[in-house]
Amino acid sequence: MTTDSFHTAPRHRVDDPASLDAFLQALEGVSALGFDTEFVRERTFLPQPGLIQVSDGQAVWLLDPLALGDDPGFREALAAWMADPGRVKILHSVGEDFEVFDRVCGEIPDPLFDTQVAAALLGKPLQLKYETLAEELLGVQFPGGLGRNNWLRRPLPEPWLDYAAHDVIALPALKNELTERLVAADRLDWHAEECARRVAQARQPVDSLLRIRGAERLDDEGLARLVTLAEWRDAQARERDLPRTFVVPDPALLEIARRNPTVPEDLQAIDALKPGAARRFGADLVACCRRPAEDWTRPAALQPLDREARAEVKRMQALVRERAETLDVDAALLASKRELERIVRGERPDWLDGWRGRQLGGLIR
Repeated sequence: MTTDSFHTAPRHRVDDPASLDAFLQALEGVSALGFDTEFVRERTFLPQPGLIQVSDGQAVWLLDPLALGDDPGFREALAAWMADPGRVKILHSVGEDFEVFDRVCGEIPDPLFDTQVAAALLGKPLQLKYETLAEELLGVQFPGGLGRNNWLRRPLPEPWLDYAAHDVIALPALKNELTERLVAADRLDWHAEECARRVAQARQPVDSLLRIRGAERLDDEGLARLVTLAEWRDAQARERDLPRTFVVPDPALLEIARRNPTVPEDLQAIDALKPGAARRFGADLVACCRRPAEDWTRPAALQPLDREARAEVKRMQALVRERAETLDVDAALLASKRELERIVRGERPDWLDGWRGRQLGGLIR
């Protein structure tokens, strides 16, 4: 496609059974498709899907999950596409898209081709934006800045639909260009491994405790209380469909676990806990502290690092940066500080058996 044709590609709305059938028939034999999602999550526990964009590189289909959400044919077809091993799903930085697809159809994109990861393996910044990559590789300019809009609004303004279409129309072309460059650099296998690892990680449940920053600073008794508090907060957030921090923010949860209050009035001394939350949840929070997790051991990821261990992390970081410069990749792509801390704590991440472990060689124990 020419740069102009990216902007003038046909755009189809999919919001009823007839348009859904036409969409499925049009793309029945296509083996690689670009996907993106628009959603709202500022005040809810789970992302609220507002739009799902699909492109074969020649046209764009805008799927309306609000209109199609009760149509079993929509959910089943999307789930089949997500799980089809013969259909590559192209996205730029999957992020919360995994959660959106899982909520809409119960599946996530696999196999995945992440254009942001591909670009990072070719020396681009790890957090490179889609618009920047499209301009650098394809010479096409797309406007940005509308991702935070209220995508649950109906009808959606035409400029928003243009923006949504632009977000996927270039993905197939970017995949083709990036694939050629990855093959030339002998890094296509690296990319496939990274994408598969992201899919596998998305399928693993996240420990509620590990979501809380600063948890490692608590002693074992405080952590046992924090386990119960974190699980209680997750349940409340899901039931009320609120972000976790809207129920009780992390700093307040940490302080409650540390102080171990015995009566709700003790919570008044915790500045990070809003008075309304203290009144509404005070009895529950105290009750959580009275029943700390049993048969529980501190996760390796929360083992405190002593001075010697912190020095070892710094040494490894320097070696990773040096190797990353040689490979011309972002050091965080090769091994982040958090990943190095896991190794120092005695864990052995699975990525050490892959391309990153091979490139680091004997630098990482």
